[in-house]
Amino acid sequence: MSAAVALGRFVPLEAGVRDAFGLSLTAFGWLVSGVTVVAACLAVPAGLWVARRDLGSVLSAGLGVMLVGGLLEVTAPVAFVLYGARVLEGAGYLAVVVTGPLILSSRCGAATQRGALALWSTFIPVGLALASAIGTLGGTVGWRAAGALTLIPAVAALVGALGWLTGVRGRADEPYVGQGRGFGPVLRLSLSFALIALIGVTAVALLPNLATDRGVRSAVGGVTAAVVSLAAVPGGLLAGLLLGRGIGPRALAMAVLAMPCAAAVMYQVTPWTVIAVGAAMMQFAGGLVLAVLYASMPSVARSPHELGRGYGLLNQAGSVGTLLGPPALGFAVTRAGWTSATVLVTAVTLAGLALFLVATRRPGPSAP
Repeated sequence: MSAAVALGRFVPLEAGVRDAFGLSLTAFGWLVSGVTVVAACLAVPAGLWVARRDLGSVLSAGLGVMLVGGLLEVTAPVAFVLYGARVLEGAGYLAVVVTGPLILSSRCGAATQRGALALWSTFIPVGLALASAIGTLGGTVGWRAAGALTLIPAVAALVGALGWLTGVRGRADEPYVGQGRGFGPVLRLSLSFALIALIGVTAVALLPNLATDRGVRSAVGGVTAAVVSLAAVPGGLLAGLLLGRGIGPRALAMAVLAMPCAAAVMYQVTPWTVIAVGAAMMQFAGGLVLAVLYASMPSVARSPHELGRGYGLLNQAGSVGTLLGPPALGFAVTRAGWTSATVLVTAVTLAGLALFLVATRRPGPSAP
């Protein structure tokens, strides 16, 4: 959750940060997603490296680096330092998002693993909601002070990791179990996760700007982002419950088709209440489907070693999506208006669903 708070730190602080550094909407989008740039480049090798290390120590180190980067961000005198600190924080972000699911996989039995991973997948919406809630103080105490308050969850997480998780190791030494399908399913599942993840994060990141466009104060957009982000949490919890009761991941994934419908509501109407309902619908559907995708990785990976590589790839692909989503959609909206956002959400959603269905397709019988 502390990693997702870092991801969403600047979303509700858009007006203050853009005024302070003279950033365009596209440049601000890069700032929001910039914390994922290291993960976008290095998550796969990081997953392989981390799988054989003390996971608790790596998690603690990542949280420490995030704190340093966050402190530099809220004290940055110029944009160059701000963006550099964002990349530094991204190194810690990478360590956190790669080690988290590996710790769960090593500590949970087969009966509870899917539910635990589905719960883990809710960390982004919970963190974004918390960051947005804290960010509403920006108009009162200033964006720097509000940004500093978002560092508190990382401090709490670091204390917990040092106290209870040091010494936890993965299971990368377990034997390889072949399934005859190669690495393709893991790759396709990761790309599907990237596409679905970028929709939810981008929708929340641009809500303050959408509010301004609809004649609503940006601060109201920030509050709305905090509230609707939480809608993904019951979606993720519902996914964990239904998976635990034997509902198939492929059936649950069809909920993603609600996201284009929600986008049509968000970007094509004017009343802010209706927009907020559409945004909440999008976050709920996204939270459910992302939990299903996250929990499906152990079923497509062929060994604990490949599971580490798989979660590395999933986080790398997800980070690429999160990195590119806000600036890409911001550019499209600037050039072609909010209708383009509906078109892009629809195209990305259908592509993500298709990739997931192919990734989880049962292999045919082997030839004699």
